[in-house]
Amino acid sequence: MNAPFSSQIEAAAGAWDVPALAAGFSVGGKTVTGAVGCEAGTVFRVASVTKPFTATLAVDLLDLEAPTGIWPDDVQVRHLLSHTSGYDGECGDLARFGAGDDALGNAVAELPGLRRFAGVEEVWAYANSGYWLAGHLTAERAGEPYEDALAARVLRPAGLESTSFGEPELDGTGPDAKDGPYPRARRPSGGLVSNVPDLIRFGRRHLARPESARLRVPHGNPIGAVYGLGLYGERVGGVEVWGHGGSYGGFQSSLLVVPDRDAVFAGLTNSSHGERALRELEDLFFEHVLSARREVPETVTLSAALLGSFTGTYANADHRLEITAAAAGLVVSFEGSAFATRAIGERTFEIIEGEYAQARFDFPIEGFARFESQLVERVA
Repeated sequence: MNAPFSSQIEAAAGAWDVPALAAGFSVGGKTVTGAVGCEAGTVFRVASVTKPFTATLAVDLLDLEAPTGIWPDDVQVRHLLSHTSGYDGECGDLARFGAGDDALGNAVAELPGLRRFAGVEEVWAYANSGYWLAGHLTAERAGEPYEDALAARVLRPAGLESTSFGEPELDGTGPDAKDGPYPRARRPSGGLVSNVPDLIRFGRRHLARPESARLRVPHGNPIGAVYGLGLYGERVGGVEVWGHGGSYGGFQSSLLVVPDRDAVFAGLTNSSHGERALRELEDLFFEHVLSARREVPETVTLSAALLGSFTGTYANADHRLEITAAAAGLVVSFEGSAFATRAIGERTFEIIEGEYAQARFDFPIEGFARFESQLVERVA
């Protein structure tokens, strides 16, 4: 990288008002780390970066083509890990199941009643519920709690001494900050805490294990990407990049691997706006290992009739969006604010400015919109 990595971290954190940011990268086994507002080894909540850990465990223990025993037999284990089951992703506050060893099983017992929006592989839609079920199945197969199975088969073999289901060493900040422990029943979808050195070790182990290639086979199509088993995939400079981000309770995180360059990136923040700072560091990492950044999609012009066909009110259990047409695109309103967008495809739009700048949504199947990763149904 042209400038010292520590200076780049400081600049990214300052630009997005992130109190603490730790990041690092490893290329060919040579590792560089840095931090601002904390130490490089500080433990953060990593949220959905837990998913590639759960997927690694599931691939090692389960038959990916097997039915789940909970949902209809057309839903197989691989559909849980690739967000292609068609089922709703949430079922309320899982803290109601407590912190005992039975929490995950009790949550899974409610999944047969979860709403099904679509058939398997009909639409990619982020579903934490699938990861709770996958975690439960690994626990049954291992004959021990999910957390113990993950520690024995993934964390300890990778030498991850700072990765656990404990608490982070600092508080989350921003509008999404939450107090209290992470609900135990949610752990397979996002319960881990970790630090940058451990995430880099996990990434390097992923690259070294031939079995990991199964996680990088595309199964679904999120907006502007593909999804394997616990990993998003994209191309930067014509090269495959795989990884996962995380966001929960005022923490945002990122883990990326570039198999063809033997390279890993990890970044952790304690801010609801940390994703923006991490994206800047990711592009610097890409410049370093790929001599390229992510491409910025061009704006496309759509007819008034097509734009009008997307308007309406869309909702799921957690969110409600109002979508209206404007001269240059659509306007999406939620959380009391309206955001102008531009079309970047015939059915895909990107927010232009504000705190949600670069957030994308599309209309993957009739009657539904997909805001970033969540499916919302047209209700009016």
